[in-house]
Parts: sequence; C-alpha cells; structure tokens
Amino acid sequence: MYKVQEDQKIKLASLEFVDYAMQWWHKNVMDIGLNKRSIVVTCDDLKDCMHVQFVPPHYRKELLLKLQRLQQGPRSVDEYIKDLETTLTKINMHDGEQSKIARFVSGLRREIQDIVELYEYSSLLKLVHLANKVESQLLKKTNFKNIDSDGFYKSSWKDKNKISSKTFPSKFSKETTSNHRVFKPSTSTSKSPTKTSNTKCCKCLGFGHRVANCPSNRTMMVKGMLL
Repeated sequence: MYKVQEDQKIKLASLEFVDYAMQWWHKNVMDIGLNKRSIVVTCDDLKDCMHVQFVPPHYRKELLLKLQRLQQGPRSVDEYIKDLETTLTKINMHDGEQSKIARFVSGLRREIQDIVELYEYSSLLKLVHLANKVESQLLKKTNFKNIDSDGFYKSSWKDKNKISSKTFPSKFSKETTSNHRVFKPSTSTSKSPTKTSNTKCCKCLGFGHRVANCPSNRTMMVKGMLL
C-alpha cells in the first residue's frame, strides 16, 4: 500500500515483535550473522520461519476438522459467516466463490437451508443477505406462535365471556329451573292416608284389609297343607 521496498518490509514487520517473538527474532539475526541459517530475504521467508516456530503441526489439521464440522447451530447467520471466513483465513485456503457458497449452505440450520436452496444466487454476499432475510422471517413466525401459545387471544375471549355472563345473567336459565320445579312429578308417597288404608284388621292389627282377607289366614292354610 505504501510502496515499501522488499528489503525494508522485514525490518518494519520485525519492529512489531514483542516478548518472546522479539527474543526469537534477535536470535535468528545472530544465527544469520554467524552463517548458522539461511538469510531471510522476503516477507514470505519470514512467514515460513514464523510458521515453523509458532504454529504447531496439528494446528492446520484441527482447523480443517473444524471447517468440515462447522455448523450454524443456535448462532445467527452473521455470526456463522464470520466464523466460516475466519477459519478459511487461518487455514489460508483460497476457495473459489462456488466452494464457499457450498460450505456456507451446508452449515446453515435446516429450516433456513430448505428455503435458501429454492432461490438462485450468484455470489456469497447475496446468499448471506438472503439467509438473513429468511432468518428474520422465521424469527417473526416463532415469536407469533409463542404469543398465541401463551393463550393471549384465547384468554381475552374467555374474559369477555365471563364479564358478559356476570353483567347480563341469563333469565332463561332461571325460568327453566323454576318451571322444572313446578312441573316435576312428585316421587314421594302421600302422607295422608286413603280410605283403604283406614281399614284395620282385628286379627293382625294391620291396615288396608279386613279379617277375611288377612294374610295370616293364608299363611295358616299353607302350613296346614304342608303338615
């Protein structure tokens, strides 16, 4: 950007080293002066030296595994695409536009992925904008369902019905109840004795029959026949 000469780039970059990195670089300069190692000429040479010293062998392998398993999960689309681009930069993987699109779509949440795949997109930037719109629409639907499931509208209707029933009690129900009580047939036996019940038997002292029709006479006849 500032048209710095190639031999000056290493000096400017090394000025930013601190702590252990500065000590490591001073040792390298001494080794170069003693011809113990090759001269660092370009910035790419410096990057190679730093990569060998500071990047562990399993670092790239772990990043590749992370890239393969990278999923959106509970994160937003913006957080997911930032993590994807950061991982690609760390690996120094120069994927083409279509490869990045394929990686991005495969890691989206299923409900977003199903809708995004229905549209045509020519660049990753347009695809990210589309995924953001789909995510916002799904979030609105989810919020509406949560409000409906809480029974806000249902409870309001129930409250209105309760208020109307308390304010305007039904007269028809009272009239029906009173009519039902008036015309309900009485199942209880009459307490007033009839003429038949006033007849008293002199033999068994029971009511409702005479001596000639007394049940005790029949009982005596049956016993006599059995004997």
